[in-house]
Amino acid sequence: MIFDKIVIGGGACGIMGAIISARQGMKVLIIEKLPKIAQKLKASGGGRCNLTNRLPTQTFIEKFGKNGRFIRDSLQEFDSNKLVNFF
Repeated sequence: MIFDKIVIGGGACGIMGAIISARQGMKVLIIEKLPKIAQKLKASGGGRCNLTNRLPTQTFIEKFGKNGRFIRDSLQEFDSNKLVNFF
């Protein structure tokens, strides 16, 4: 089989890249060393790595402590609702 794009890694970025490429009509192959893609996403916890968390944005940012402000701009552009709709 011939693919238009091969994505190395089935984490969040790899999955999003594969979805975008597939939506553009490309044949995509994801290569992942773990038995299933998104394994690490499902294993992350504490409310900090789950970007589909339905907490209010400010509460979610506070989960990161004083360094939480690094994610504020990203969440304003691509919040949990937009992420869920994307997937």
